[in-house]
Amino acid sequence: MHRDELVARADDNYYAAFRRLAAALDGGEVVESDGMLVIRTGLPVAMFNIAFVTRPLADPPGAVARASAYFDAHGLPFVVRIRAGIDDAAERAAATCGLPYRDTVPGMAMASIPEIPVPPPSLEIRSARDEATLDAHRAVLAESFGMPMDLVRQLLVTRSLEMLDAEFYVGYVDGEPVASSALIASDRTAGVWNVGCRPSHRKRGLGEALTWHAVRRGAEIGCTTANLQASEMGQPIYARMGFQVVAGYRTFVRDGY
Repeated sequence: MHRDELVARADDNYYAAFRRLAAALDGGEVVESDGMLVIRTGLPVAMFNIAFVTRPLADPPGAVARASAYFDAHGLPFVVRIRAGIDDAAERAAATCGLPYRDTVPGMAMASIPEIPVPPPSLEIRSARDEATLDAHRAVLAESFGMPMDLVRQLLVTRSLEMLDAEFYVGYVDGEPVASSALIASDRTAGVWNVGCRPSHRKRGLGEALTWHAVRRGAEIGCTTANLQASEMGQPIYARMGFQVVAGYRTFVRDGY
């Protein structure tokens, strides 16, 4: 697969996942206009309210200012995220509008899905199909990322189980939920999300096994590529699995967020 197509699929999956996430929430909204995709979850955390620049903007300063005004009107912190190379003028406009560059999130992808290793025999993986299992998924995420459980429950509501082409997984060891991942598929691309592992069970390959599980399920429903956005901790693991960095999603945010 040509690299440009792989990057385009990674972009589309990233945007699709946030569209679906916001649509499942009572306080969520998606606004699209002239290359700016605004995602509002309504939660008071900047990374859950994003203005994506999806293509070169005709009026970068105006578009960034309008996105800022939108979130300000709702009293919400937010970030602007621009894949490197999409629109340098939009990056300059974000800084001019009081949103300096903060960091870059690596977008990683597999151009094809390889043979997938068997998970550790001690690990049982279940798909969340009810509130109890979804709550186990939330609990793993909360502990893995140091987020309040109440916030995770607001982000992943019961209606999230009805999201299009989405599944949420929980990994159990000795009956205890210890790892998580999720699949959000679009355009034959398996988007891997919510990879987490409780600190007490790290360095046992459980997060990697849950990542492979999401990729496997994607392949089973017809996906031919896989992608994810990597944390600093996860990037070396994903690289070892065969994911390659294909994009850098640059973050612009107000000081203090």
